[in-house]
Amino acid sequence: MADTRAARLATLPFVIGVVGCGGALPHPPYARQATSALRRVEVGPPPGRVEQVPPRPEEATAWVDGEWIWMHGRWYWLVGRWVEAPAEARYAPSVTVFASDGSSYWAPGVWLDASGRPMAPPPSLALAKPSLGAVVDPEGNVDVTGRTITTVPTWTYRPDENDEGGSAPQGEHE
Repeated sequence: MADTRAARLATLPFVIGVVGCGGALPHPPYARQATSALRRVEVGPPPGRVEQVPPRPEEATAWVDGEWIWMHGRWYWLVGRWVEAPAEARYAPSVTVFASDGSSYWAPGVWLDASGRPMAPPPSLALAKPSLGAVVDPEGNVDVTGRTITTVPTWTYRPDENDEGGSAPQGEHE
């Protein structure tokens, strides 16, 4: 009996920790991706990376999950980040759609103003620490991916500057 009670008491801090950490991270108000934002990609994105979420800065109002960005013929991981969500702005998370013929279409995550037009993202206040190991597909093959990046490419919110295959991404982790 004493051993059972001691075992229960030993697990109590774990239970309190799990229950006390309950609740989801605050996300920005969401919007749907416009069908016109979809672009054909050679292959759908790899599985998401595991990220360690940093402590929430005082001025942060929303967590934006990390996502894969298609550039230069491969997928780059854009790390998750704490931001102060702009007033009246909404966030349309990245989306991948697979057509009936097997082709893949993808749209990057983008911030939208009150009129629904793409806008520059708010500055990152704190960045996640992503896992940096190899990305493995469901068949066990290593996916060739680009570097982990910390800056949202401008072409994702300025469609007229569609330079996704041009300059090297900024804010990369080595």
